[in-house]
Amino acid sequence: MLSDRPLPPSGPSPDRSPLRRRSLLAGGASASLALLALSACTDEDAEPGPQEPDTEAVSALKVVYSENPSARGDWTVWSVSYELAEDQETPPLYDASTQQARHEALEAKKAEKQWTVQDPLVVLDPYGSTRTGLYVFFEDAVSGQLDVLCRAAATEDFAHTAANHAGETGFEGLVIGAIPGAHNTLAVTWRPEGGAETSAELRIKAPTTASGYGTAVAAEIVDADALTPGLFALNGVTDLSNNTYLFDNAGILRAELHSGDTAAHHVVPEDGRIVTTTGSRQLGVLDPFGHATTLIDLGEHSVHHDLAVVDDLAYLLTSLASSGRVEDRVIRVDLGSGAVEEVVDLQKVLPEYESLAHAQEGEAGGSVVQGKDWIHINSIDIADGVMILSARETSTIIALDDALDPGTEPSVRWMIGVEALWEGTGYEEHFLTPEGDVIGNAGQHTVHRIDDDALPAGQFYLEMFNNNYWRVSTREDADWQDVGPDDATTDEHDGVSHALRYVVDENAGTFRQDEAVELPYSSVVSNVNRLGDGGIDQPMVTNSGRANEYSERSADGTVLASYRYDSASHGYRVYKAPFDGFWFTAT
Repeated sequence: MLSDRPLPPSGPSPDRSPLRRRSLLAGGASASLALLALSACTDEDAEPGPQEPDTEAVSALKVVYSENPSARGDWTVWSVSYELAEDQETPPLYDASTQQARHEALEAKKAEKQWTVQDPLVVLDPYGSTRTGLYVFFEDAVSGQLDVLCRAAATEDFAHTAANHAGETGFEGLVIGAIPGAHNTLAVTWRPEGGAETSAELRIKAPTTASGYGTAVAAEIVDADALTPGLFALNGVTDLSNNTYLFDNAGILRAELHSGDTAAHHVVPEDGRIVTTTGSRQLGVLDPFGHATTLIDLGEHSVHHDLAVVDDLAYLLTSLASSGRVEDRVIRVDLGSGAVEEVVDLQKVLPEYESLAHAQEGEAGGSVVQGKDWIHINSIDIADGVMILSARETSTIIALDDALDPGTEPSVRWMIGVEALWEGTGYEEHFLTPEGDVIGNAGQHTVHRIDDDALPAGQFYLEMFNNNYWRVSTREDADWQDVGPDDATTDEHDGVSHALRYVVDENAGTFRQDEAVELPYSSVVSNVNRLGDGGIDQPMVTNSGRANEYSERSADGTVLASYRYDSASHGYRVYKAPFDGFWFTAT
């Protein structure tokens, strides 16, 4: 049976020399950090809530700046390392004290002198989260824009304007684009408002990827001009690292986001920040410089598969370690206060079905804790006060009312799936009725509601990656084999998946098929997501994880570019974001 479970990280044993200055950016160093982060992020005794820096720990951690020996050109590049005594271990990266120590070191470096455009402060990945990102800071009388052209042998140039976070004067930002492990040349031009341009050139050999993962995917570009600007975020690749890889439109790796002891299955850039999981029991918020400004312990809740951000609240799919069940909870995390509260326990919502299901043989996929994986929630979407969950194990889409706040009692609003699988549970009355011929959803992922003013009141679109794989591992064969959708397959390796869209009419209690675009088959994992404002007139990104192929497509599903990547088993999901105003500025 296939599993959504990512491989654990691996890496070298820590250096035990009496006094050493350990580089944080040498090839493979992040692998050992990932292992050490595991112990910090999976502490079962941790209290849920915001993680605060420990003043003594911050003072004890000696963060050292030294000139990067591989950098040449008009600017000096500084690297970051720790000076550790014999009894000190390399600290976990996503720890509030570690991040605070690195932040104070950067602030102290900024205060050393007046940094100018001719002699700026340039630091390679000051917070340890991007590996090849270059922090650039200098003062000037006015603001302006910093144009960057990244070049490396045998690859397409990568040109962009770096987002400026300095305010009204000078520049402060993170320059993204250096290819890991490659000799990069960066041509930089400062264009101050109303002033003379200043240019500089920098040559640097960037650190390799943490796992040695390749820096290019096989790209087949059909219409380069039609591709949206930004970076593809490849998450949950089964290799030797849990990190997220950021590829450009040409298929070249431009940055690598560090993760903890589990893959960050969904990296959400919004409102000047990145919200993502930074460990199996930790949520992090990163600023544009890569600083994990907020780290929140989730206590006994272990994350998996997906999260959704609504204003300053994050909703995460979790497993409760002590429950004996997995992948059936949702928690709400307040990004401002750090409060962590459970809002959904599906066993309480659907007890009659849970009692019919038995535990799967072997490991449950996607969760670092073990237990009865009876429903396997793999995506969450929130719109108009309604929570929409995708349950892979039952091939059911479940909409819940009163599920967003702690202390309420969530109830089923409606369900879409194979009603016969739920026979005798009492939930049959909640199923919407299909109108006309529909390709039934089977093993679906990333179900999203899309509102459209062109639809009548009470109607909206539901779009998903329909894996089209019909398998129920927690019921006896006789319960499920003959009741699945006519078009679905029970073959793990041979079939056709879809970008499938329904129109839901809540007033009539019905749904109908609106569009189905055939995609490379993937029995598990995978995703489809709209870009831009998320409307059906926007381009889409699809990822067939088991086929190791992602693509950007026009609104109607026409391929604009497709990419093949390497993995030991699969790539969990691929998203794309413009990072406009965060790392890049649209011109």
